[in-house]
Amino acid sequence: MDNIFKNSAIENLVIFRHGKAQKIYDVDDDFSRGLTERGQRDAENQASRLKEAGFKPDIALVSTAARAAQTWERAHGFFPDSQAKLLDKFYLAAPKIYLNEAIASGKKNVMLIAHDPGLHEICRYFMFGGGAINPEDVNSEEALLLFELPTAGMAWFMRDDNAKNGMVLKRYFKPIKQAQ
Repeated sequence: MDNIFKNSAIENLVIFRHGKAQKIYDVDDDFSRGLTERGQRDAENQASRLKEAGFKPDIALVSTAARAAQTWERAHGFFPDSQAKLLDKFYLAAPKIYLNEAIASGKKNVMLIAHDPGLHEICRYFMFGGGAINPEDVNSEEALLLFELPTAGMAWFMRDDNAKNGMVLKRYFKPIKQAQ
């Protein structure tokens, strides 16, 4: 995949993994797993941090799985003017599905709220060009994102047509651990 954003409207893309979800044995199926109290709190805290950092989505593209939809419900209060589109095909989707839908939105500032491993693979692709990763070439913030995108983790990428894949990491938001 080369710079697929070259002819798109996208200027900013936020990858937002859903918040902490219920255990699979607490519900009937994986799709129905809702957010835990921590997941709800993290979704709100992360959305607040993103807003404070200056990002405002024109559109949020959201998986219809309960945990992703509830993450958007919690985040939406910080972005009341943002449009949302819930998509069945975002449930455990491949990276290409997420990216194609983001491009098709025709919006400048896009937020994806969905699942791993697809979202994490997008982050790794933008950060490391889809090739071999040299840990010496990453700073401590990026190093965390190299290994995982935790629940409620967010990565804000900005368009850069000089970058091999068209995006560069502007900011990584690891959820802040709260005292219990």
